[in-house]
Amino acid sequence: MIRDSFYQYIQSEKRYSIHTVAAYKSDLSQFGDYLTATYGISADTDISYSMVRSWLASLIDEGLTSRSVNRKLSTLKAYFRFLMKEGLISSNPVSKAVSLSIPSRLPAFASVSEMESILYTPIVDDDFGIRRDLLVIEILYNTGIRLSELINLRLQDVDRGSMTIKVTGKRNKQRIIPVTRQLTGLIDEYLKMREPLVKSGVREIIVTDQGKKAYPVFIYRKVKHYLTLAGVRGVKSPHLLRHTFATHMLNEGADLNAIKEILGHASLAATQVYTHNSIEKLKSIYKLAHPRA
Repeated sequence: MIRDSFYQYIQSEKRYSIHTVAAYKSDLSQFGDYLTATYGISADTDISYSMVRSWLASLIDEGLTSRSVNRKLSTLKAYFRFLMKEGLISSNPVSKAVSLSIPSRLPAFASVSEMESILYTPIVDDDFGIRRDLLVIEILYNTGIRLSELINLRLQDVDRGSMTIKVTGKRNKQRIIPVTRQLTGLIDEYLKMREPLVKSGVREIIVTDQGKKAYPVFIYRKVKHYLTLAGVRGVKSPHLLRHTFATHMLNEGADLNAIKEILGHASLAATQVYTHNSIEKLKSIYKLAHPRA
């Protein structure tokens, strides 16, 4: 089938993650169901721009956010570009479709005091769980790496000689991130307790209580627990620690390009959003400090 060829293409050639491929499958399945129910067609080669526009309008009527609608439109654009490339259609039905505008939203982040309240949590010497959980927080906050990058961080990725870690990011792009001697020390202390628990063949650093490779929901649950204890408001997730890392680095005078490289952003535009948090901080300081504010 045409769609199966497309899924194979984005997974093998474009090297999209399994989560992205699953999202594309879901979007195209929803789109196909809509076309069948509304227009009685099932062939993707018979689709017109008006049908695409009608589906997008129905999504808005259902209450989907602009961001969600844009993501589904992005799926259609990728799919029909593929059909054009394969010569299966002569005109692209989404070429005139324009993404919806999205209100700017500043990335949420934890305060320095909130992070300190977590990282200074007392550790009982033989408590593997707490030591591992706090190491997870330390790594995410010290490096700004993504959840998937943390889960796949392996023993050989830590270079104690150069004080760096090697991270494999999106589309298998690798980058080197500097770390502190304190962090490598915490990793070494954790590894001593990990050794008798870990299952044979597991090379990833972070493991569950049963010694198996950690998984997204497991890490998410641990991070949420400690952020909640610290009083952090809003969505509490591993990604919030990535925002926190970038914001705190920028507030302390780090170069924006350096933060971009550490985060693994493809363009500086993705990193510049954190400058708005710093500007808001300056505004609040100004209002508190200046006699005419």
